[in-house]
Amino acid sequence: MKRLLTILALLIAVSAFGDSGGVTARLEAVSTEGTHTNLMFLCSVTLDNQTGATLTATNLFTMSPGLALRVTDAGGHALPKMYAWPMKFWTWKFQVPPGSQSFQVRYLGRFEDSRPVGLSLPADTKKVRLQMVGTLSGSGYTNRLTSNVVEIDVP
Repeated sequence: MKRLLTILALLIAVSAFGDSGGVTARLEAVSTEGTHTNLMFLCSVTLDNQTGATLTATNLFTMSPGLALRVTDAGGHALPKMYAWPMKFWTWKFQVPPGSQSFQVRYLGRFEDSRPVGLSLPADTKKVRLQMVGTLSGSGYTNRLTSNVVEIDVP
């Protein structure tokens, strides 16, 4: 009986999200904070939910499989993915209603002794490319999101 209920729930989820459209992510304005050895990014992210249902995502910007900031240098070499400061986002459940919704997210890199430490770049890096990648974790919407690429100058 339990297995039947699980299958029924999955079929309902597929029908709710399958034909109604999807969710897209767009990386809008990006600014930097810090220097080459401690660089952080403040990003405006717009999620466009065309599923017709309100999605509730957990830990959306703070950990895998949520939305991470992928950073690559001008040569296309991947740098570590970045996540947001967990104290602000860790337990939040993000409501993503149908239509567009924007979020301001500060991506920090990694954490040492419970404090944020930004991304450290080689001194000769002048530009980086940023892109949002991941899922709406916990929402039942299982498609991966990949945003547009934004290239920025490094201070």
